Amino acid sequence: MKVTDKQYSMDKNLIRKLDLICDRCTGEKRFDNLIIGDGNEGYGKTTLMLQCAYYCAWKTGRKFGIENVFFDIDEMIKFAQTTEEQIIDWDEAALAALANEWQNKHQKKLIKLMMISRKKRHIWIFNIPKIFKLNEYLTVDRAIALVHVYAKNENELGMFAYYKKKSKDELFYDWRKTKKRNYKKYYTFRGRFSKGFHGIIDDDEYEAKKDFAIMNMDGGEALNKREEKLIKLQYNISQLKGINKEDLAKQIGVNVKTIFNWQDLPSKYPDFLGKDGNRQ
Repeated sequence: MKVTDKQYSMDKNLIRKLDLICDRCTGEKRFDNLIIGDGNEGYGKTTLMLQCAYYCAWKTGRKFGIENVFFDIDEMIKFAQTTEEQIIDWDEAALAALANEWQNKHQKKLIKLMMISRKKRHIWIFNIPKIFKLNEYLTVDRAIALVHVYAKNENELGMFAYYKKKSKDELFYDWRKTKKRNYKKYYTFRGRFSKGFHGIIDDDEYEAKKDFAIMNMDGGEALNKREEKLIKLQYNISQLKGINKEDLAKQIGVNVKTIFNWQDLPSKYPDFLGKDGNRQ
């Protein structure tokens, strides 16, 4: 079924569930909602969850763009606390290598955020590699649904399984008991999804924002000497004169918008770089 002004295809059963989720935050009780998307890297969960996010924005009359997509948890917290009735897409999957650090530090921030922002009536989309890495409060108490992306026969992409709240909870507690990921046992329904962002957000802007988050994943924490040198190098690269930024980006293997983002590093590390990029 073609949906929204972007005219991309969505499974009719998934549309029905998203409609119910939207009704929860626009009715008299005006709940917030958390939808979790998980699946292996490269299987398309970012694509599907962006499609779900945009559909919810379209259905509720809210805006959705690159400014609603977050990789940096601190930026997301600031946005969520200073706004209301937003669609917020958090893509932890892009920083999956930080699994241990995430468990110890970032998840605590998420729990506090979800506790204090219930009245904001946001619709939350969390993209993570596996739902089982979340704790019980986020997975069971707060998440209203799980969308699991998978590949049929390990090679056919574009497949998903939807888990309503009861099914999601049963899956989580089964894993706790058996340590087995029994996705096939508890799903509510399965379906297909279309490839591509369909103009929901700009691909280059998305990749640039993700590149910037990955290259600066330790922002706000104490930096060691090696990290300081890397940040200084990134800023110096952004200040190079006499070379085309697109050519430079190709040579070092990043998106051109990442180069421009590096120009803003002094605002993120004022104690280290100073206002003009010079060490204080």
